[in-house]
Amino acid sequence: MDRRPDFRAREIDRALTATVLDTAYADGQLTFDEHRLRSERARVAVTLRDLRRLVSDLQIEIDLPEPAPRTVEPKNRLLLALGSVVVVAVALVVFLTTRNGEEPVPASAVIASTTTSRVVPTVTMDLPVDVTPIVARPFVFDTTAGLDDFRERYVERFGSSQVLEVFIQLNNNRADVYRPTAEGRRERVFVAGGFEVGLDTEAPDTDDATFDWATIDSAVLAGLVAGAPEAVGVPNSVVEYIMITETRGNQRISISTSNEDAQGGRVEADFAGNIVSVR
Repeated sequence: MDRRPDFRAREIDRALTATVLDTAYADGQLTFDEHRLRSERARVAVTLRDLRRLVSDLQIEIDLPEPAPRTVEPKNRLLLALGSVVVVAVALVVFLTTRNGEEPVPASAVIASTTTSRVVPTVTMDLPVDVTPIVARPFVFDTTAGLDDFRERYVERFGSSQVLEVFIQLNNNRADVYRPTAEGRRERVFVAGGFEVGLDTEAPDTDDATFDWATIDSAVLAGLVAGAPEAVGVPNSVVEYIMITETRGNQRISISTSNEDAQGGRVEADFAGNIVSVR
């Protein structure tokens, strides 16, 4: 993974990272919860830096393929085009002069007329004074008010606070909410400026349980987010991910932090905000 870490990740990069995580889980480097959390992050990773952080502490090498070389247009193509215009213009001058016996037309005038772009005026249209522009209200995931607003807008859209998982990416200001369908399937709702329901559903994990999102105090969650960098012992780290689940009867709020040197950790708490582990 020698390319610039801020390059955008491709699907093949995410797939290779997921394979490495599966291998690490199989040979005991990752626990079940760690494997699940990192696999989820890999699936939604945006840059190679995001993927690097997921595998940097594993004893497995990962070599992401190089992207296809970019096609660069020859720099002299524009010069060739301009040269062709000049040749055609001069030829036109000679033709007109020899045909009509008239006073020669200056070549510069012909060239100017053939190379000057015609500017078409645009017509501006004034909006009616009573029209109010529609501006999407952004989501805020790290404050009490923002978390309350996030949940309220979700419930208003889908009519229920019963969910399987809430996964928030603070570093990308987006989230995923997994909810049960009427058929008992697991459905993903993408959250990025609005709500978009995924096209596919999947069978839920047998260990997963539905929980009531409304039972989580947003003030408690915001406090955990604010205190996570200090709690993991890396004050200059920032919160990247928040995952809320109920697995095998354990209600968990997992908050992961990291800094530019991939230093950080994870805080786990129950739904009441009691910290149960720090890694």
